[in-house]
Order: sequence, then C-alpha cells, then structure tokens
Amino acid sequence: MTESHSLRGRRVVLVSNTSWYLWNFRGDTIRELARIGSAVTTVAPEDEYRARLEGLGAKHIVWQFDRRSVAPWTSLGPLLRLRALYSELSPDVVHHFTIKPVIIGGVAARLERVSGIVQSVPGLGHAFSASNVLRVPALLGYRLALGGRARTIFQNADDMDRLIASGVATRDRSVLIRSSGVDVERLGAIPLPEAEAGAAAARPVTFLMACRMLWAKGVREYVEAAKALHRRGTNARFVLLGDPDEGNPDAVPRGWLANLRIADDVEWHGFRDDITRDIAEADVVVLPSYYGEGVPKSLLEGGAARRALVAADAPGSREVVAEGETGLLVAPRDAASLAEAMERLVRDPGLRLELGRQAQALVRAEFSTDDVVARTLAVYENALAGESK
Repeated sequence: MTESHSLRGRRVVLVSNTSWYLWNFRGDTIRELARIGSAVTTVAPEDEYRARLEGLGAKHIVWQFDRRSVAPWTSLGPLLRLRALYSELSPDVVHHFTIKPVIIGGVAARLERVSGIVQSVPGLGHAFSASNVLRVPALLGYRLALGGRARTIFQNADDMDRLIASGVATRDRSVLIRSSGVDVERLGAIPLPEAEAGAAAARPVTFLMACRMLWAKGVREYVEAAKALHRRGTNARFVLLGDPDEGNPDAVPRGWLANLRIADDVEWHGFRDDITRDIAEADVVVLPSYYGEGVPKSLLEGGAARRALVAADAPGSREVVAEGETGLLVAPRDAASLAEAMERLVRDPGLRLELGRQAQALVRAEFSTDDVVARTLAVYENALAGESK
C-alpha cells in the first residue's frame, strides 16, 4: 500500500454508532493508520468490540447516545459531549459513519472548527423511503452535517446523485468509494461446495443470507420464498445468519427468528464473527434488501468467493449484482420474484458457476480492501490540504 506521509503523526478520530461497525467495516483503515504512525482514536458506544479496536492500535473512547430515539432534543447531550471531546483531542481529521454520528458529529466538528471533516454515507437507509416521516428531518440533519468544509464519501452513485440533487451535498466535495472493501485473497481461497466438484447431485443447493436482522433487509421475503420452494419440493437449503439490531426500530423480533428453527424451512444461526465456513457450504449468497444499502458486504464476500448472487434491484446492491452477469436481480419486497430466481439457480448449476465466476472477477477488480483503504486515506490527505477532492 502506498505510504501516506502527510498522515504520519496526525490525530485521526473515527466515530460510529457501534464499535462492531468500526471493527467489521473499518478495521483495515484503522490498522493502516496505526502502521503509518497516525494517532488513531475510535469513538462509539460500549460493546465487546472495544478491545479488538484497541488491539489494532487505536485508543477507544466510549460515547453513548440513544440510537432508537428520533426526538431532536435527545441528541443535544451527545452533541455537547462530542464537541467537548473534539476540543480535548484537537483532531486533524474526524471521520463519521452511520446517520446519527454523521449528523451529530458533523455539527460538533463544525462548531469546534475541526479542519478535516470526513462524512461517510454508506447508504441512505430506511429513513429515506418516500413514506417515512423521518425523511425530511434526516435531510435537514444531513444539510447541516455535510456542509462547510466537510468531504462526503458515498458508496454508490444513486445516493450521491440524490443528495447532490437535493442540495444537501455538493459535487466538488463528494467522493465515490464503493464499499468498505473485502479481502479478495482470503475469500478467493474458499473452495466451492462439493457438488460443484462432482459429488452426488442429491446434495441440496444451499442459499446463504447474512446480515443484521432488519425487516428492510428482506428477511421476511427470504423466509416466505424458502417456504414456497419447500412446498414445491425444491431440493434446497436456506441459511440465515445475523442477530437483531436491538438499537434499530426496524429490528426483527428475536422470538420470530427463534420460531424459524421450529418451522425448519430456514436455519437461523444468529451472528457469526467469521462466515468463512458458511460461505464454504453455500452455493448462492442472497440479500433481498429493499432499502438504501451502501454496497452490501455480504454480496461482496460471496462474489469474492465465486458464489452466484441474488439481490433486490435496489441502490447499492446494483453496484455488485449485474443481472445475468454476476447474479440475478429480483423485484424489491417480492417473495415470489425471489423464489423464482432461487429456483432457477437450483435447476441450472452451469448458470450458478458462470455467475460466480463473473462475480469474483468483478469484486477482485473493483472492491479490494487495499484499494478502498488507499482511497480513503487520500480523502483524509485532501481534507488536510484543503482540497476539494
């Protein structure tokens, strides 16, 4: 990776709504900043990933806020705390992730006159659906947070164009960095399931959906599609990985998920830190998410491992799933469309292999972690230099 000499000795602060997010999506960035000699601080609510962030070379500071509340006054205390923290740390660069830290942190950093403000909009999310009452306040919050000197990193062109057209972001201070990247070498070494190497055809085709358990991820549609295919006698296995995001109002109830084990149509295994074994058993990776994703990491991981992909035709997912090339796109919120696509892949192993081959080629060429980290650090350097890009 190219050395970033201008960041050596600089104080860089990364802020998110969970330590898990920083570990899972920005661990390589933190590790590289520490390696080149930056003073890295991570800021997030307390959870079990704090020690892992510190193991990467970061100092961690606990910052509490109510993720579920939408009342503006509940953000005042966290904003004042973050402003005081910036006053104490005197950061050269602050980088905020996820909607509340972006809005609260952006305002705090502007009030404290931090010179290098970087905002990440990994996906507009459920709040920006046309029917959601949070859409207008979210736009107002983004207008405050993305203004001034802030550079904004978008993960897909749909979101970037939408916020620029809304007057919330400006093109000269917006950067497109698609995804947080994946380790293409490690994932590329995962072998295909035995059936593709000539084992008995009786082995069921395995579908894997791995994500936070939110309704908007398409969890209900996946379960309904699985039930429909089992009723038809389709020889397939359906695996669901992930835990409910208890701080999110869209979380799937844990009891509803527990009942899946009883119904036996879908195997819910909860959260796994490392899904390598699950990908190794899977033939196809699925994510029927119908809200604003950045670029879904599970699709990138599946593609890097040469698995065919199935996704809803929605922003973010379209960045990695090209219809008939790297996977199949289905109608959002449509379990019947999803079932049809999955059944097609059960019946056509040649198509599965070809889609997986092209998915791997795309991910290796455009979504490697090394490239994403290098481009992110370049945004930090430009922010320090006062440049627009």
